[in-house]
Amino acid sequence: MWKTLKPGEPVAIGDTIRYRKNNNGVVPNGEVYQVVKEDQHYFEICPQGGGDVSADDIHRKIIRYIDIGYNLSLERWSGPITGMSIQAIP
Repeated sequence: MWKTLKPGEPVAIGDTIRYRKNNNGVVPNGEVYQVVKEDQHYFEICPQGGGDVSADDIHRKIIRYIDIGYNLSLERWSGPITGMSIQAIP
């Protein structure tokens, strides 16, 4: 189940993240991301299913915790992960 990530709520490496639906019910880009690095003030995400993740991957995005809830709306998957059962757009 997708749950809204609250401001200041920490994430862990391996968490599955997606951008939250906008008012039209559309998930931007329709992509699902995986947390590949986490720190006290930020975390990095990369598109899920992209194979090997390198430090210089151009698809990596840095998310600052302070932006969540103000500039960004994100959701985290909180359930069992079974293969490719997590879909970007429900």
